[in-house]
Amino acid sequence: MRFVTFAHPGGEPALGVQVGGAVLDLSAASGRDPVFDSMLAMISSGQDALRSALRLADAVSGDPEGSRRHLFDSQAVDLLAPIPRPHKNVFCVGLNFRSHVEQNAIALGQPIEIPEVPLFFTKTVTSVVGTGEGIRCDERLTRQLDYEVELAVVMGTGGSWISPEDAMAHVFGFTLVNDVSARDLQWRTSQFFYGKGLDSFCPMGPAIVTPDELGSIDDIVLELLVDGEMRQHERAGNMIFPPAVAIAELSKGITLEPGDVISLGTPGGCGYQIVPPVFLRPGNVVECRAEGIGSLVNPVVNVSIPTLEKRAQI
Repeated sequence: MRFVTFAHPGGEPALGVQVGGAVLDLSAASGRDPVFDSMLAMISSGQDALRSALRLADAVSGDPEGSRRHLFDSQAVDLLAPIPRPHKNVFCVGLNFRSHVEQNAIALGQPIEIPEVPLFFTKTVTSVVGTGEGIRCDERLTRQLDYEVELAVVMGTGGSWISPEDAMAHVFGFTLVNDVSARDLQWRTSQFFYGKGLDSFCPMGPAIVTPDELGSIDDIVLELLVDGEMRQHERAGNMIFPPAVAIAELSKGITLEPGDVISLGTPGGCGYQIVPPVFLRPGNVVECRAEGIGSLVNPVVNVSIPTLEKRAQI
């Protein structure tokens, strides 16, 4: 199944499931069952909620005058981030593709060292935006704005000390994340957090797709385009630490909860790895895409810099 958070034509956000070329409002179709108040509420409600959502989706085709009134054309609604505000920071895995490790080392003049354990960091909840929303380019903070297409796992069943063999049974679904990064902020210290956690630096979406519909994760091809030009293209199967390993390692001593998001790293091809480097600027349009999940498209927007007169008043 493909779950989305969307805004009605009137602007009210709702939880939906995609049915063909339409979106079914699960809350309305269920008679306002609180299980479907939000993506997080549904995920926290477990398998019973998934079965209920499936029944509601199946009922649409057999009830043209009933539940179909809760269907909306996909082109008539605005998709939001599937989880507009996670319970806590988005977990991320750094340096998780050999191509990225090698190109990173070359770009920074460092030896190539393949990590033996996952490198984890987080992105703030205020960094999450949906498809169509702007990536903020604030030149007061950065002149080296960059992109990273990533596959992300959304936890269903929580737990700690989850074994790699059991990890995928804890997964609710998968989505896309653009790990937007201000490289000059990222590299000024040994910590990635600030350079990757600014507002709007975690575009997410367009949907959360359940594992049964998505099929083999290894076969998913991650792509990123800037203004239509392909910059990144690689199979998710080339991860150094696949989802099950990342989940197992992160859950050692950290309790993962329903709705937690773990972004699984990016392949090579980032802007700083191009010779000469090419960074994002206002007016660029960044598209992350993967067959089976869809396209996450975000324009880069300018954050105006106060004039000298206004600065004096701040």
